[in-house]
Amino acid sequence: MTTTPLLFMFAIFFSVANRQLQSLTDEELYRMYGKGNAAAFRVLMDRYSGMVFGYLVRFLGNSELARDVSQEAFIRVIKSADSFRGDSSFRTFLFVLVRHAALDAVKGQRVTVADDELENLATPDRSDLKLLSNQLSSAMEKGLAKLPPEQREAFLLREIDGMTFPEIAEIQQVNKETARSRVYYALKSLRQSLKGFGGNHE
Repeated sequence: MTTTPLLFMFAIFFSVANRQLQSLTDEELYRMYGKGNAAAFRVLMDRYSGMVFGYLVRFLGNSELARDVSQEAFIRVIKSADSFRGDSSFRTFLFVLVRHAALDAVKGQRVTVADDELENLATPDRSDLKLLSNQLSSAMEKGLAKLPPEQREAFLLREIDGMTFPEIAEIQQVNKETARSRVYYALKSLRQSLKGFGGNHE
């Protein structure tokens, strides 16, 4: 007879605990995970797994490879908890590890982007991209695939993941002006790729 009230109390406890975790910053959660709180890491996964996968599938041009690299990246995040000093934000720290995992994955192999893969790339949940026609989306993806890797990466971090130039610079291990330049030339190339699409785009 006491089982149901006990389970109810546990449910309330875990619900309150989860809300408390949700209110914490990324850095606080990661430090808590470093001290053994697995629930804190699950909150971080909920916050960033979609963003990481969306970034990787566009950067690598291959959803299966992106899934594998995403898993590898989060394993590195798990293993690196003790080394996090908080000199940078958790998001920057995370994407440095994601970038290294991606670069390691493509070493010694050439990653190409097939047309059918381009049509099935995961699109981040952004209303402006949702409004694009399928044809324009495809043209954009093909334009992205033609960019030099460092420009494509900088563009995705800036325009898709909303990172600042200092964050991009830290992730790519370059100065801020180089990061800004890479985004600028990526935008310039993409505009050229889309020139004349569906009419005049001056």
